[in-house]
Amino acid sequence: MLNVEILGGVGEYGRNCFYLEKDGRAILLDCGVMNNREKTMPTLTPAHMAKLDAVFISHSHIDHVGALPLLEQWGYKGQLIMSEMTAKQLKRTYPNIKTFSPRSISHWLHINQHLSFQWGFSGHLIGSVWYSIRFLGEVIFFSGDYVLDSYLLKANLPYEDCGKYNVAFIDSGHVEKTIKNEEVLQQIVEFICTNDSRPIIFPSSFSGKTADIAIYLFAHSTRKVYMDHAFFPLFEDYYDAPENVVPTPILPLFRSECLQETTVEENAIYFVPERDEATISQLFKNSPSAIVIFTGYFNKACYTQPLAPHQVKQFFYKTHPDYKDIIALSKHINAEKTIYFHSHFTNEETTLLTLIGKEADIG
Repeated sequence: MLNVEILGGVGEYGRNCFYLEKDGRAILLDCGVMNNREKTMPTLTPAHMAKLDAVFISHSHIDHVGALPLLEQWGYKGQLIMSEMTAKQLKRTYPNIKTFSPRSISHWLHINQHLSFQWGFSGHLIGSVWYSIRFLGEVIFFSGDYVLDSYLLKANLPYEDCGKYNVAFIDSGHVEKTIKNEEVLQQIVEFICTNDSRPIIFPSSFSGKTADIAIYLFAHSTRKVYMDHAFFPLFEDYYDAPENVVPTPILPLFRSECLQETTVEENAIYFVPERDEATISQLFKNSPSAIVIFTGYFNKACYTQPLAPHQVKQFFYKTHPDYKDIIALSKHINAEKTIYFHSHFTNEETTLLTLIGKEADIG
């Protein structure tokens, strides 16, 4: 019988870590920490580690990989499985990383006689993936962080040669919302055009969302798009992994105009790291009429405190499945048991039926 332990990530947003054991052997799905000041660890122990055949990593964000040093500290020598792009993005490397190439998509990859896997693009970050896993007769699906309608990144659904899934782990990060990303992009452009004489500041992260919004605005606005140099590696990954990217003719021009060290222009659209409050505060000091646009959950950072209400705007751009996406993905996977993670709104007791029953409450 397959034993599933939630070591983090269910009923909370962060430290995704799921342990599956059968007949004395085990696998781990992600190994993250909470993205808080304390960097709270998952409830992983050396006893868990001792049984691991492999660790499957969905992408490079800290809430999915931040606890990997703990495994190394305990002497884990098994495979750390991830995409080539994810391995490139890690802040440090590990000797037991095992990558798969983009050419292997849709193929079953063999680890040992008990374990094999298939993967596909998940649309959350360049290099992010989902997994279908065969483990000692069990079939497991792990969505990783999943976005169906990224402007730039491909996301495909699992293939139909897996057999019946025994258990599925499905990202429910935006279960409380229904959002169409294309409409959000259009709304942002309209707002910027209406405020064409005021600088626009986007506090941003190393994510697919940042690339989506920046390149969409570059293509649909006449304003100068200024990218902080901290984002240059993110965008270079798009040019290094064309198989992961929706063909977009504007990409070469964006590279030549926006991925260069240039003087900051007035009245531009600025993308600045969301934690770089000093730079954002300086932009407001230089341009008191600037507007800051948040594209996720509202961040009450200190630089927003002296601003008038009309200087703060929010457009929510989806970086996880919303309610309708989750229902559709759950029905497509059709697992015997589904565990919904990455949200305060779901827990270990949440089922597809309970989600369907809450449709009237979704905004």
